[in-house]
Amino acid sequence: MKKIISLIIVFVLLVTLPVLVFADSDKPLLVDEAQLLSTGEFASLSEKLENMSYELNFDIVVVTVNGLDGKSVQDYADDYYDYNGYGFGNTYDGCLLLISMEDRDWYISTTGYGITAITDYGISYLGDEIVPYLSDGDYYDAFLTFANTVEDLVVQARSGEAYDVDNTIDGYNPNERTTGDKIKTVAICVVAALVISLIISLVIRNSYVKAVRFNPDARDYLVPGSLNMTNSYDNFLYSTVTKVKIQSESSSSGGSSVHTSSSGSSHGGGGGKF
Repeated sequence: MKKIISLIIVFVLLVTLPVLVFADSDKPLLVDEAQLLSTGEFASLSEKLENMSYELNFDIVVVTVNGLDGKSVQDYADDYYDYNGYGFGNTYDGCLLLISMEDRDWYISTTGYGITAITDYGISYLGDEIVPYLSDGDYYDAFLTFANTVEDLVVQARSGEAYDVDNTIDGYNPNERTTGDKIKTVAICVVAALVISLIISLVIRNSYVKAVRFNPDARDYLVPGSLNMTNSYDNFLYSTVTKVKIQSESSSSGGSSVHTSSSGSSHGGGGGKF
């Protein structure tokens, strides 16, 4: 009888233990305090974040707020992750995207394996992927793109080498301007050069017209008997040498910049405006 009771107890523990563990780590991966998502978008994105985080053993968190309560965007993101119990394992693996509508800030905080998987290069890439959506007010697609890209970064890192300056994403260069930016810059320079040239030409033309009238015969400007050239020579006075230092482009060492949050945890991260 005792053996039967013991087996029942063991069976109950085996069945309930995963539920208890899951309940202990059951925190919302999507927090929309700024109310940027519709009810349907919120439900769909919450489910996707839960599934991704569970499959990766890596928390992918999205938080939107109206203000930062006087903190910097970095401190707010780090503290929100730390003090709300996010992260898998003893190293609290995961990352958090914070959107603050007060000054239109975005910030990605990484922790544990997130620091390895999402390098500074990866954060720049994530930013370039989501900012166009954020700027257009398409928050659902921004957050969906963030989640999908983080999944790709984590999977790639676990395969042996994280995306970084020496292992780029489809040739992406965070310091390279887009083709549209380059065309816009060239167009502005050409227009400005044409306008300046036209102004200078008109000024010079008007000054010469007012000063003298053109005479095609140079002899009319020569005083008779005033030119008597017996010999000539060249006298070299001085030379001017201009030196320009050419800066060689220094390559980034890659990896993640790491700092310590108020809780004493290590975080990587980066962000900007939208």
